[in-house]
Amino acid sequence: MVSRRVISSVMDALAVASQILESATEEVVWVAPLSLLSLSERHGLVEQTRAFIRRGGVSRGVVPLSRASVRELQASPAIGADVRHSDEAHELLMFVGDRRQSISAINVGIDDFTRDTPLIAFWSEDPTYAQYLLASFEYAWSRAIPAERLRSR
Repeated sequence: MVSRRVISSVMDALAVASQILESATEEVVWVAPLSLLSLSERHGLVEQTRAFIRRGGVSRGVVPLSRASVRELQASPAIGADVRHSDEAHELLMFVGDRRQSISAINVGIDDFTRDTPLIAFWSEDPTYAQYLLASFEYAWSRAIPAERLRSR
C-alpha cells in the first residue's frame, strides 16, 4: 500500500523533507522559494544535506532567480549541492528522494514563508507520483542557470 497524506504547515513540510533526506541514499532533488531555504537552514536541513552528500548522495536544487538568492547562496557554506536559479519556479515547493518519496505544493500568492505560513502540500511514497515530479524538476533544471555562473559575475 502506498502512503499519502496532506501536510498543512511549513514546519510539518520541513519535518517531512528532513525524513525524506534522512532515508534517501542516492539522490534528492528540490525546488524551493528562497524564504523556505532560509527556514530549512535554521531547522537543520542544510547540515542533513551536507551529511547526505558526504555519504555519497547527490543533491540538486532550483531556487528563484533574484539578487537576494544569489547573495544568500554565496554567503551560505559550500555543502556540495548543485544549485541552479530560475525565474520560473517562484511558487513551487518540491522535494523528492530516491525517486519514491516526495512532498510537493504550489503556493500561489505566498511571497515569504514563515514558520506559521499556512501550506497545503502533498506527501507521498508513490514512485509513479515521484516520477511525475522528477519530470517537472528536470524541466525546471534544464531551463535554470547554474549558480556558479552567477557567482563568477
